[in-house]
Amino acid sequence: MSPADIPADPWRYLWYVARAQTGLVALGFVLLSISGAAWILLPWTIAKIIDEVLLAESAEPLARWSIMLVVVAIASSWVFVAGYRSLFMAESHARVRTVRNITDHLNRAGTGVRGAISPGEMVNLSTEDAHKTGSFIFQLGFGWMGLVMTAVGAVLLWRASPALGITTLSGVLLIGFVVGPVLGRLQHHQIAYRSSVATLTGQASDVVGGLRVLRGVGGEEQFSRRYRAASAELRDAGYGVATADSWVQGLKASLPLALIAAVTWVGARLALHGTITIGELSAAFGMTALVAQHSGAMIGMAQAVIAAQVASRRLTAFFNTRSDIADDGTATGAAGTLRDPESGLEIEPGRLTVIVSAEAKPAEAAMERLARYREAGPEPGTEAELRAATERSSGADRGAATAWGSAAARVSGAERSSGADRGAATAWGSAAARVSSAEWGDVKLADLTLDEVRERVLLLRDDYLFAQTLGETLRVDEERALAAISAAGAGDVHSSLGSSMDGEVHNAGRNLSGGQRQRLRLARALAADAEVLLAVEPTSAVDAHTESLIAERVAAARAGRTTAVVTASPLWLARADAVAWLVDGKVRATGSHAELSLQDEYRSLTSRQES
Repeated sequence: MSPADIPADPWRYLWYVARAQTGLVALGFVLLSISGAAWILLPWTIAKIIDEVLLAESAEPLARWSIMLVVVAIASSWVFVAGYRSLFMAESHARVRTVRNITDHLNRAGTGVRGAISPGEMVNLSTEDAHKTGSFIFQLGFGWMGLVMTAVGAVLLWRASPALGITTLSGVLLIGFVVGPVLGRLQHHQIAYRSSVATLTGQASDVVGGLRVLRGVGGEEQFSRRYRAASAELRDAGYGVATADSWVQGLKASLPLALIAAVTWVGARLALHGTITIGELSAAFGMTALVAQHSGAMIGMAQAVIAAQVASRRLTAFFNTRSDIADDGTATGAAGTLRDPESGLEIEPGRLTVIVSAEAKPAEAAMERLARYREAGPEPGTEAELRAATERSSGADRGAATAWGSAAARVSGAERSSGADRGAATAWGSAAARVSSAEWGDVKLADLTLDEVRERVLLLRDDYLFAQTLGETLRVDEERALAAISAAGAGDVHSSLGSSMDGEVHNAGRNLSGGQRQRLRLARALAADAEVLLAVEPTSAVDAHTESLIAERVAAARAGRTTAVVTASPLWLARADAVAWLVDGKVRATGSHAELSLQDEYRSLTSRQES
């Protein structure tokens, strides 16, 4: 689904979610309307039995009203179950649809999300917010049922006595008039609470992710103070929500009782004066009790809509983020040498190229540009990048921002943005303004379709391992999978999982050692058999003997295909067709390992790796 298909406005997004389940929602509304009318007709039918059978002492109408009683009893129960089921299915489908939209958009936007939405916020979007935007459909159905019951009950009571109809309608309107302002305050507090949740989860994620660094630089106490302050803000926001909600719940319970009392008193006075019958009085009490009970459902509907609107604001802010990689290329069929003008790096087709660099980050950034996972711009973690990020950031808490920015600033920034393309400029700047100058032969990578680049170029880093079987991880037939496992030196991974493709890899590969995880990632990359494989330190976690075997097998398995490996290991360099030596992110020299080893600085760098 295209990002343009997802509305940018919170209310329009809720309509978009409900519209996708039109059939189920319409069926649920119709069935609950029938059930609600049947509920109201129950006391009216009983009233007719009282007046025309018991008080009139006539058995003739008994059969007719008994059949009517059975029909409305069935309609009020069985039809209700069918309507409930229909709306519940619509809610479930809506929640799944929202989660799928989140997943699809995350795949499209990629790293463009990281400057706008924190990891903790992503958890809330896919759980709490997806639930609320789906459940409002369910609550809307029951609110509609309450409206139908009110309308039918008011008409029947009006027919018995206009005073009863006026009292009922006035009471329902008064309940709405009293509860309305309280619901407004509840919405205000829920917005503040949701923002505080996003801030706190973002800070928690940042702290956990950088705890080792924080301890190393003495920043643990500072982050602890900030987390305590954010926790206090969340607690206060929670108290605000609880206070407003307690008023809503109190009014929801007490006002319907007051309405029942008022209608019963008016009905009793009318019965004493002979204006209505005893049966009509019992019907008035029964119908008012049902209307009052479901007026609470109407209040619940209003609460659900408010909560859904707050959740929808967060979701649309996420959907308005855009990828920081431009995807407007149309060219296909590129061939030849991969070039990165920013670093001067060139990857010749059909050869094994090893990139040697004292610092891994600049080399990794060059590989990211060649794979179109990064556009032009300063290297990650450099002074230039931090200065640029500081200039781009806004808000009162710049100084407290982490390496990825303050969670509060990220969330508020997403909320403040507006317009159909407000997410097009992420915290990393406009992709169009920083388009990469990397080339593939005579064609700029930016001019190629992004799908073609993704299909033909594979970038291997410290990639994620999902919870699935070994076969599902490698995604090829067993013969090719075993060949990839052997080439990656991951035979022990296969044996530790029961020597079966059905062996389970736990989430993030937690049932494997660090070296096993690294070799399984390499096996997955080799199994993909991409035309171009760019690998960043693929064997940094293995011993020298295993690394030598892997380098030999990968060189053989990838013979005739384009492969580039970032490493300073002599074991890889000995098998390289070409070596590129980077200093400060720029190619200083190229040639064979033997030729470059004549330079003292290069020899010192690679000999340290050997030792």
